[in-house]
Amino acid sequence: DVRLFDRNVHLASLVGANKDYILNHIPHISGLMVDRMEDLFTHADTIVIGNNDPEFRAVLDRDDSGKAIVDLVRIDSSPAGGGNYDGICW
Repeated sequence: DVRLFDRNVHLASLVGANKDYILNHIPHISGLMVDRMEDLFTHADTIVIGNNDPEFRAVLDRDDSGKAIVDLVRIDSSPAGGGNYDGICW
């Protein structure tokens, strides 16, 4: 059960090859996307950070719920996530 949040992705604005790929390979993605990080945080047991937008640092500061956090982009050089935080691919 996956949810996606990325303020930089606007499915309605996609054109060309990007739009074609979405429509032909992952048409269900619009049903997975949420408009607010809060919706993602409320829903998730595990959060994967794949974008180094500073807004995602708030996940590290906020996470007192025991959610697992996987950081693919090294959003912070000294994360506060502790034992539930794993950084990979950096």
